[in-house]
Amino acid sequence: MKIGKYYWLVLSLSLACLCGCVSRPDIVIEDFEFDGGFEQSPYGAWSVEGTAFGAGPATGGVDGQNAVTGFAGQRFANSFHGGDNSLGTLLSYEFTIQRKYINFMMGGGFLSGTYIELLVDGESVRKSAPLFPTEELNWMSWEVSDLEGEKAQIRIVDRQTGGWGHTMIDQIEMSDQDKSIFRAQYVVDFAVDKKYILLPIQDDAREYRITVKVEGKKIMEPIKVRLAESRIDYWMPLDVEAYKGKNVSFNFDYVYAGAVGLENLTLSDAFNFDYNEPYRPDYHFSPCYGWTNDPNGMFWKDGEYHLYYQYNPYGTRWGNMHWGHAVSKDLCKWKHMPVAIAPDSIGAIFSGSAVVDHNNTAGFGRDAVIAVYTSHREDPHRLSISQVQSISYSTDNGTTFTPYEGNPVLADPHYIDFRDSKVRWHEPTARWIMTLATGQTITFYASKDLKEWEKLSSFGEGIGAKGGVWECPDLFPLDYNGTEKWVLLVSINPGAPNGGCATQYFIGNFDGRTFTADPLPYPLWIDYGCDNYAGVTWSNVPQDRILFIGWMSNHAYANFVPTHYFRNSMTVPRDLHLVHNGKHVVLASYPAAEIDGLHGSSVEMPDATIQETHLVSGLAEMLRGAYDMTFTLTPLSNAPFGFTLCNDADECVAFTFDPAQNTLSVDRSRSGNVDFYPTFYVDPIKSPLPMRKSYRVRLLIDKASSELFVNGGEVVQSNIFFPSASFNRIKFHTEGGNVALSDMTVYEMK
Repeated sequence: MKIGKYYWLVLSLSLACLCGCVSRPDIVIEDFEFDGGFEQSPYGAWSVEGTAFGAGPATGGVDGQNAVTGFAGQRFANSFHGGDNSLGTLLSYEFTIQRKYINFMMGGGFLSGTYIELLVDGESVRKSAPLFPTEELNWMSWEVSDLEGEKAQIRIVDRQTGGWGHTMIDQIEMSDQDKSIFRAQYVVDFAVDKKYILLPIQDDAREYRITVKVEGKKIMEPIKVRLAESRIDYWMPLDVEAYKGKNVSFNFDYVYAGAVGLENLTLSDAFNFDYNEPYRPDYHFSPCYGWTNDPNGMFWKDGEYHLYYQYNPYGTRWGNMHWGHAVSKDLCKWKHMPVAIAPDSIGAIFSGSAVVDHNNTAGFGRDAVIAVYTSHREDPHRLSISQVQSISYSTDNGTTFTPYEGNPVLADPHYIDFRDSKVRWHEPTARWIMTLATGQTITFYASKDLKEWEKLSSFGEGIGAKGGVWECPDLFPLDYNGTEKWVLLVSINPGAPNGGCATQYFIGNFDGRTFTADPLPYPLWIDYGCDNYAGVTWSNVPQDRILFIGWMSNHAYANFVPTHYFRNSMTVPRDLHLVHNGKHVVLASYPAAEIDGLHGSSVEMPDATIQETHLVSGLAEMLRGAYDMTFTLTPLSNAPFGFTLCNDADECVAFTFDPAQNTLSVDRSRSGNVDFYPTFYVDPIKSPLPMRKSYRVRLLIDKASSELFVNGGEVVQSNIFFPSASFNRIKFHTEGGNVALSDMTVYEMK
């Protein structure tokens, strides 16, 4: 017997219905797509209390609110009318629960006073707030199959004041499908039989907070990971070798249900990645993988220079602040070491310093290394911040550190920004001096044992650049013509002379209690380029040498630079000294002599007179894009002159001296990829140029960076760029009178 296809279709649908496999149509409770008061909803009137929800549904952000996204249609309920401190509720009409789920779109604050709830017989039976604060509305759901047939109401509540004291709701509906896109308290288990769990990362994904447990016990402070949601950009390793044979669980506070990263969390015995990616510097320090910013805790001991740095081992954006660690015998070749200090129960490990306690003042042993740093704690959604000073000690030359059980050693709740402790021994008063950033001032403290601290004085009122928060200070003495002067470094973000962040300095006197600045034309900047920030000095360096290193990036765009497995690097180490620029004393910086040890083959170029242009090309030393060159330019007029680095892709970086305007500028607008982020500065980067008969130039190029030093470092510019090919030639130019080029040498860097 032949049976028609429609018979089978009807039979299949009937069986599906009997099995409950076909969903019933959704029933809209409210979509807020009406113009007028809430009592005018076509689905049923809402009762309104308070002022927070305004006169009716909103069409976007209100009263200065940030842009709202994710809502359906044109309108939604928004309790931001009157700002975060306004209060109110919406109570729906009564309806009958007829499906397995009630779905709704929700955004706003996650705090206890902003929520949506389901009422049955006037009692709250379901209640939700966003899993994280956001101005984006996302689907959330209640499972209500046990309540089918019950009469119910929806209440939307804003009883919260202060930051994120608002809520937003749209598209409330009953459905047989769970539409929520996030899962709360989600757990992924691993039976560990390999060295690593590889984390699939999407660079622009949300940060998910993960608590890692072994057999139910937390083994580290929670980490924030940009787990891949729609694509995998790269991988980061979590070392679990110590837990082989045990069960390791990832406990997510919440996670996107469809994240591809959930399916691709991988156990592996190897972590393979391309270390030599295109913009990896050859001779500047960069992390093996992950993110870096401020240099921290540097010291010299037993023939080795130690460099610690702000480090995220779980991604290439800022976060999860650890102290990474590297050592070098020559300031040139760095050996990557294990993480030195990881976040603890007091907080993440922010910037600080380290000292060698020769006299055992702290009681941890003679010559113990003591790290003094900021412990930074914030709630999971950054609505409150605590910054205190802690110490950890090392008895193995800084390889491993043990937190002091009495931490924190210094706190002041009056300051939100209370950070970046830089400590040095002050011999005349036989005590430790801490220089600490406190808002837009610097506060000095003293201690005999690094544990108990006495406030001495503050500096900064009415002086210096104030465009952003002060941070990463340093205080040290320098000789100037036989007189001891003290220099105070203060980094500022934002407020730099060329945009973003930079480091200013003050020159004056310190008597063991108070710093007094000399009357100079502040602000003065240690580097006028865009990419030298948060630099500080090594401690315990022989012969009282003042040796400095900075972070070679800018917070305005550092999270987005077009590298892959790592982000950001350091400047070369530099010696600091005081010089006179013809008008006043300035702090000069110049590459440490050890950098000369990287010189490979070299070529000396003949002297020349530049009339219009003069091209230097075909040098093998420049082909790799990692070289060091020196030369002298002597202008014979006040006309602008300079030089331009070029490559085979018609990209360039131009350096222009303008004696008439007393300026030196760097133009990277045609340097390659300049569109990766809107605030990558492409306007001419300017610095003052003291009037001189000639200008001795040193230029360090390392694939994606330039460090320019003029006349021994009295003018410095450090800038990064991202060309598609190496800058392999240099063209000198003048816009008027002749310029003499002399004493030019180009070194390949090994």
